[in-house]
Amino acid sequence: MRSPGPPRRERRARGAVPRPPAPRGLLARLAVARAALGGALRAALVALPLAGCIEVPPPPPRPPLEPKDLRVPEGVGLEIACTPTGVELCFDARDNNCNGVIDEGCGLHTGILQFTIAWEEADADVDLNVYDPSGELARVGEPTASGLMKDRDCPRVSGECQEQNVENVFLTEGEPARGRYRVVVRLDKLNDATAPIRVRLSARVGQRSYSMALDLSPSAASEEKSVEFTL
Repeated sequence: MRSPGPPRRERRARGAVPRPPAPRGLLARLAVARAALGGALRAALVALPLAGCIEVPPPPPRPPLEPKDLRVPEGVGLEIACTPTGVELCFDARDNNCNGVIDEGCGLHTGILQFTIAWEEADADVDLNVYDPSGELARVGEPTASGLMKDRDCPRVSGECQEQNVENVFLTEGEPARGRYRVVVRLDKLNDATAPIRVRLSARVGQRSYSMALDLSPSAASEEKSVEFTL
């Protein structure tokens, strides 16, 4: 007869591998790390909606448009201070009411940059050529890369100028390109007119207008005059 073996609990105990108890120091460190992680997560969740409420200061205002290093033909007087002369008159290339816009309400386009010439001698053909800082010439109906465009080229046989001798260049949209601008007024053909041809050139730069009178004659020294400035 076989003798009874050890109790079952003893057999299971003998076959099991005992797990050593975790050191108390390790348990304490795990508890501290778990608490720190939970606190950081809660702080991040609280700060997240607050981040959308932080006010970002606006960019500093751009300086006003003002021509610098202005160069005009010798002997030409530049009219900087505008003197109101009444309501705006058409096709005289003047800012008559001193609001910064040249020949407003006369069918000419305007912008924060505008250049206009006008002359009285109907037979004379005078050209206004405006070059942007890249050297590109403003043309009729086709803006330059910087946005300058010519919208009036007179006189024309087609009659679209309505016998008004005026040419106009304006900035179509946006901010003007920074750099050196060159404005050239040239007597293309005198025809039956009598020299010299008195031409009024006005420019709008920002909210101010500038004006001058130029005398052109059919000679190499006086058939064209130029104005340069920097923005």
